[in-house]
Amino acid sequence: MNQIILNMENSITPKAIPVIVPMAYQAILNLQEKINQADALMLKVSKSKTKRDEDGIPLWQRYSLSVPEAAKYFGIGETRLYQIVSEHPGADFILEIGSHVKIKRVLFERFLDAASCV
Repeated sequence: MNQIILNMENSITPKAIPVIVPMAYQAILNLQEKINQADALMLKVSKSKTKRDEDGIPLWQRYSLSVPEAAKYFGIGETRLYQIVSEHPGADFILEIGSHVKIKRVLFERFLDAASCV
């Protein structure tokens, strides 16, 4: 019985490759090319980060925070933070560097702890 099956398997001729198979291989090659282009673009973007971003110092370890960083850290909107800075001129948690305003993280945390509403 095994001998008959072997004879039958040997007598089967291979069928022609369907037309869609080469098209599928071409589509796969095109997708791989797009993936490589996207990877190259991501690598280029990651290399263009500023030196400050490359330092990788987490927000909770920084001495001072910019207003956008403080908004992200404290969960308060940037507009409200600018209002707080303008309402408290000369406060100990404000650090002015030229025309830029930074917020001293630890001192602002103490200010928020003492505040009943922001």
